[in-house]
Amino acid sequence: MPLVEPSELGTTKRSQLSPRVRLAIWERAKGICVLCQGRIDGVRERWIIEHIRALELGGADEPDNMGPAHETCAAAKTRDDHRRAAKAKRQKIQHLGAAKTKRPLPCGRQSRWKKKIDGTIVPRK
Repeated sequence: MPLVEPSELGTTKRSQLSPRVRLAIWERAKGICVLCQGRIDGVRERWIIEHIRALELGGADEPDNMGPAHETCAAAKTRDDHRRAAKAKRQKIQHLGAAKTKRPLPCGRQSRWKKKIDGTIVPRK
């Protein structure tokens, strides 16, 4: 069996946005927050370009997957995205059987006790 290099799959690399692309995304959304659907006052309010579907959850790093959002709305969405991505990773680890068991076998290799063939239990040396 060939040796395969392990790598993290599913996370897209984030690219830098030029001011021209940020302006195009703003104009496409007409200054409406993609999360709360409220109007963003671009001069008085702090706003960012937010990925609609998070990169951690398989979203693309393209302008079609981006939109303007209030900083507070984006912070709440980011917290939720991190929570969902962590849960997905835990489920994947559990599904693949890569998690360390919480209930080890008694007298197994990780135990300090060893069970002999005749049934007696002795300390492992």
